[in-house]
Amino acid sequence: GKPSTSTSRGGRSTRCSVSGPRLVLKVDVDTLRGTVEGVPRLLDLLARHGARATFLFSLGPDSTGKAVKRVFRRGFVKKVMSASPAASYGLRTMLYGTLLPAPDIGTRREAVARMREALAAGHECGVHAWDHVDWHDRLPRMGRAEVFETFGRAAERFAEVFGRPAEVAGAPGWTANGLSVEAYEARRIRVASDTRGGVPFRPLRADGAPAALVEVPSTLPTLDELLSWEEFRGGGREGTVEHLRRAVAGAPGLSVHSIHTELEGGRAFAGLFARQLEAWASDGTSFLTL
Repeated sequence: GKPSTSTSRGGRSTRCSVSGPRLVLKVDVDTLRGTVEGVPRLLDLLARHGARATFLFSLGPDSTGKAVKRVFRRGFVKKVMSASPAASYGLRTMLYGTLLPAPDIGTRREAVARMREALAAGHECGVHAWDHVDWHDRLPRMGRAEVFETFGRAAERFAEVFGRPAEVAGAPGWTANGLSVEAYEARRIRVASDTRGGVPFRPLRADGAPAALVEVPSTLPTLDELLSWEEFRGGGREGTVEHLRRAVAGAPGLSVHSIHTELEGGRAFAGLFARQLEAWASDGTSFLTL
């Protein structure tokens, strides 16, 4: 695989023409474990193919347990610890914010070091969220002041960690609205990836006016979604490699694929993702950033 033909200078991207399939890997970093363990694992895999990606970081509390407490029922722990996508999060992470305190990711020395390593390796870095679960679950009920304050916390923490403002953002679970678009604009976000399907566009603010920033939708199913399909369950998971390979090769334009440090960067699925990268690289895929 060849290095991306998109370069970064002073925090701004320059573009040049590329031939062959074009792919943006959007790396969602949801948890403390994903930051500390998953990020370096993905950095190693990407480096083998000279591939750049866009890493989007959760920067505040890891309250993952709040997302799963509503499904605590008989057999839940067994499911979490089985060989499934959920297993990549680990039982401890699944209890953060409920039975265990929610660690503040952006204040953990080892987490900050991993974030900075992603930037030093030449990858684009941006904001995922302050509290991943809170934004995903409550954004539709937040008022303007809370939306601006919540995203503002994440933007300020990003600047503390990286020494410069973020220009890229992507919301947890594609959860966005007109107010979040305005909050992004207030923090001078230039490119967002909060939606699914279609070509890049300018999203609408809460007042109905087009935003200054550009929205770049995700275009491919995620690995955990594919693994829920009957054809890819159990021993059929290797079929996801060819499925995603064909999808990128056959796309008429840019493909955007969301991956997770807790899944593709986890021990259980890193090998599968390595084979995925090899397949894309063998097709001459250009790995771009948002």
